[in-house]
Amino acid sequence: MPDLSNYAGLIEIGLSFGGFVIFIIWQMRTLRRDVHAREAREAQEAAERAARAEARTGPGDATE
Repeated sequence: MPDLSNYAGLIEIGLSFGGFVIFIIWQMRTLRRDVHAREAREAQEAAERAARAEARTGPGDATE
């Protein structure tokens, strides 16, 4: 069996890099999910504001 202690530094660098890549992928997925959720929430809030404004003025009451 070869002595792996000579490669300990390379193994550590490889594992660290792998962990870093996995962390970045996880963060990007979470960020993408959160951005989509925020956009959906903002669209729903805009629709609710438009519905409240329509209910306040009534249909056809807008002056042009």
